Amino acid sequence: MLPDILALPNGQFWFWAIILSLLALAGFYFAFRNLARARIIEDTPTSRIRSAHQGYVELSGEAAAMQGEPIFSPLTFTTCCWFRYKIERRNDKGWRPVRSGKSESLFLIKDATGEAIIDPEGAEITPSGKSVWYGNSATPPPAPTPNGSRNQGMHPILGLTANLKGGFGGSYRYTEETIYPGDLLYAIGLFNTFGEADHLAMQDDLIKARLAQWKADHPILLGRFDRDGDGKIDMTEWEVARRTAKREVTKEQLQEGSKPFHTLSQTNSRHRPFLISSNAEFQLIKRFRYLAMGSTAVFFIFGIASAWMFTMRFSG
Repeated sequence: MLPDILALPNGQFWFWAIILSLLALAGFYFAFRNLARARIIEDTPTSRIRSAHQGYVELSGEAAAMQGEPIFSPLTFTTCCWFRYKIERRNDKGWRPVRSGKSESLFLIKDATGEAIIDPEGAEITPSGKSVWYGNSATPPPAPTPNGSRNQGMHPILGLTANLKGGFGGSYRYTEETIYPGDLLYAIGLFNTFGEADHLAMQDDLIKARLAQWKADHPILLGRFDRDGDGKIDMTEWEVARRTAKREVTKEQLQEGSKPFHTLSQTNSRHRPFLISSNAEFQLIKRFRYLAMGSTAVFFIFGIASAWMFTMRFSG
């Protein structure tokens, strides 16, 4: 090995030296990042929604869907509160991404004292359920087994349920992660309470979320608003959809009356992360600590390798 390193051309030597150094730095960064997340979760007390103070707050409860159009996961078409999915195709170099996406729709966290609206934009989300199956087309076949096995067989370190469906012989791989109504939910983020005067200010965000929800389920969007039957939503039809969303949101706000409502959203501070998990708090802490340990190992392994390369090259 020593003669090989000494004989490397300068270009190749510096290429591998820089790669190893960057991997070591990445390990150092993620070790502190994950450890900091574990400490934040440990040090922040859990609040009740009704009595939570304004600001950075930790909540624990269960997930629930908002009123209005339900959210459907795009691959298995099951009702959920949040989803993330990807479709990959196998080639000579492994799996290549074909399509991916995630839910941007609002949903609720509920505890014994009340409920808060969660805006998942900008959140680090750790769902407890993950389904993976295989097929031979970019359009996923129906999942061979029901999705009802969520939260079973949870991985003790990563806090994920890997539900493998079907065989491994397909040229396409489908992955879907979901949070379902009724799932345990842990969240830490920016908590705000709004009164009647704030309903109008929130209306635009609610309308955008409703439209994004409809766009995520394209067949239903076409069924409701494709007036000319051409398989597309033109500007006129989209304006009809926007007006319909506004009517629905306004009607729901009127039904709620002047009752105050609470929200949980991103903090826009890297020192106060916005975290959402359908794992228990202690499992999330354990996950971040194990990730920190793994990142520390990466730092030492690649850092030592990088230092050894420099020592062997320039010591003599």
